[in-house]
Amino acid sequence: MSSNRIICHLLTAVGQPAERRKARIAWVKKTADAWGEAQRLMDERCTEAVERLDPEAFARLLESEQAKVDAIHAQLQAVINKDQWPRELYFGCI
Repeated sequence: MSSNRIICHLLTAVGQPAERRKARIAWVKKTADAWGEAQRLMDERCTEAVERLDPEAFARLLESEQAKVDAIHAQLQAVINKDQWPRELYFGCI
């Protein structure tokens, strides 16, 4: 890459950190909301099913619903513990 091209990329990237921070904040809010909604739906489904399903079927339902909640929570934990964000939220300029 030529020096002119590198300079152009750097100048273009000047505003990206603020934009990326805003995007990360929005992602965290959206993902946390999705996590809460998944937990609410799990509670609703399991509460409805506890009386009508036998223990084995209920355990399978509970495991399936918990996996959905855990998948969203894992995304948040990756950010918290390892600073691992979704690909589109990384800072990059060159």
